[in-house]
Amino acid sequence: MLRLLSGIGLVLGVCAWGCSSREAGTCERDSHCTGAEVCFEKKCISMKDRKAIEDKRAEEAKPKVCEDKDGDGARAGSGCPAGEALDCNDKEKEQAPTRTELCDALDNDCDGMNNEGLKGCVQTLLGGPLKPLQAHSVVFDPAGFVLLSDNHRVWKVRLDGTAEVLAGHELSHAADGHGAEARFSYPRGLARLADGSVLVADCKNNCVRKVSPSGDVSTLAGHCSTATKEVGQFADGGPGAARFYCPSDLAVAPDGAVIVVDQGNARIRRIDPGGQVTTLAGVGPADVQDDAGQDGFLDGPALQARFNDPQAVLVDGKGVIYVSESFNCRIRRLDPSKGDKAEVTTLAGESDTWLGIGGYQDGAGKGAKFNYPHGLAWDADGNLLVADTGNSAVRVVTPAGKVRTLYGKPQEGKPLSVDGPIPQARFDAISDIAPGPNGSLFVVDAGQLRWIVP
Repeated sequence: MLRLLSGIGLVLGVCAWGCSSREAGTCERDSHCTGAEVCFEKKCISMKDRKAIEDKRAEEAKPKVCEDKDGDGARAGSGCPAGEALDCNDKEKEQAPTRTELCDALDNDCDGMNNEGLKGCVQTLLGGPLKPLQAHSVVFDPAGFVLLSDNHRVWKVRLDGTAEVLAGHELSHAADGHGAEARFSYPRGLARLADGSVLVADCKNNCVRKVSPSGDVSTLAGHCSTATKEVGQFADGGPGAARFYCPSDLAVAPDGAVIVVDQGNARIRRIDPGGQVTTLAGVGPADVQDDAGQDGFLDGPALQARFNDPQAVLVDGKGVIYVSESFNCRIRRLDPSKGDKAEVTTLAGESDTWLGIGGYQDGAGKGAKFNYPHGLAWDADGNLLVADTGNSAVRVVTPAGKVRTLYGKPQEGKPLSVDGPIPQARFDAISDIAPGPNGSLFVVDAGQLRWIVP
């Protein structure tokens, strides 16, 4: 009898651990699944897949409707026949597939774009609430598209709003290669070369990169790495020996040299055609004073001058360099052709350089006020165009230093980006600008790409 009971106990024990009526690959509770999976309808799946299934079923369970609520002749709803042109906004009569596009804040013809190329109008070319971007800089290619630096990628955007990634990946790192094999880390300023290639100020990788028209990425100068403490933050020298600290913008000089705003080092650097890197102006980062902001402004001999948060750079046909300086709210000027006698001067703008407080004022020289200016570009008349970020405006600076507002204006409260007729259009935080075809202007505004067509 004892042996019989022992045998029964042994069988029960084995079944407790190994006997099951479940089919292979099925489950009855979450503990039957591994990792982050859950048991759903006797199958182990991820929470993401479970939510997708539940959302699909909820959508399928909704009543199938197809109606014209706003009376504009176009229907909308989940029950409309396949192929019918649906209303993109059945609450607004001004939007329907049969309407003509107008210069306003609406997508009148429901084609997914607003104000596409209409004269006297501002449109959002790429980005917006449905397709948000984190773009920083833009440059126009005469072939009919723009190049755009986004978080870790360089985009190629056509004038119809279609876009593709030319190089880079959504994940940041440092790597040369082709297309998505390459890695950037918060690329910023762009400069187009005559052969269609584009130079990239790869800020967080602390180096200058080059992207060919086909998307091949190589390193022009510096050691690409986010580990600035390991690779060194500042050094002149050859392409591999030079060091940068968050380069923010670059421009090509008439002699083929590349002028670089080395933002983190508060210096203006030069890469000659042979790859040698030298310092043209600046003595290093501003000193940080506790509870008192930063003090980093000084005009004078180039290698004694001080910059504070320099952002963008342009070079004119004579090789004269212009720099936008965000924290000092100024546009600075440098003529390297004067050699040891070269000096940094202020072309326009004035601020409290201790606190970095700018303002908004058209005028000449120190009588003008900017509010954290960033991107620079040339207009057709040889004037500087300035992305006045804090003032939500595009400003014009003549060679004599006279400043006027071209587009936009400061807004009270939180600035808004509003498409429509140029006088009524509004901008939020413009970081860069680039002249386009027929006097138009591309604007990177709060991470989105917008297009001003006069």
